[in-house]
Amino acid sequence: MADFVTASDCVVILCNNRFMPNNDEIRPLAGVPDHGFGLLGRLVHSIIAENADIPLSVPRLHLGQNTLPDPPFPMPAEVPFGGDLGLGWLECGQSLATFLRTGIAALRSQPIPDISAYSEQIRIAQRVLRFDSIAMVWHDPGRATLAVVALAVDRAGNALAGWLPHGGAPADIEVTDDDPAADDLIVALLHELLQAQYEWTSTVFGLVP
Repeated sequence: MADFVTASDCVVILCNNRFMPNNDEIRPLAGVPDHGFGLLGRLVHSIIAENADIPLSVPRLHLGQNTLPDPPFPMPAEVPFGGDLGLGWLECGQSLATFLRTGIAALRSQPIPDISAYSEQIRIAQRVLRFDSIAMVWHDPGRATLAVVALAVDRAGNALAGWLPHGGAPADIEVTDDDPAADDLIVALLHELLQAQYEWTSTVFGLVP
């Protein structure tokens, strides 16, 4: 996806599909607490812990790799999705739903480049690190007691919510599968964004969906 994509009257900055994560951006999920929810729980804990001490004025997105059964390679991990999302967030009126819808539309309309544009290293990485899940972490002014909140969903439709209280340490992170009804729309949009990214990647690199 291009760094800046215009959809309607809203500009969003998401993942540049011509940019593929290099090794120092991949965070393995081995050893991360799962809160009883397996690899998706590890993803939620990981992104909350990573962003706990950062003043989050803009939501952050992370992709989970190999978090569903039968992965192409036995290494679950997560990687940031997109760069500086600040401009897109402001121009979307700081609306999570508008922000995500714009990203989905941009991905769906993104042209498919020739695979020759990518190095062999990138092609191998795409074959062994499958995009199985997505998570978003942000500061919600409506939940004043919480430093950050997070939602995660995988391609199978499993969803988790998590949060960290103000002043809390990683040991205070809470994760649940009983997410509030108010978050249902955001979970659905995250799932659609993940599916759009997964389909784009599968098409470009000739992966089996």
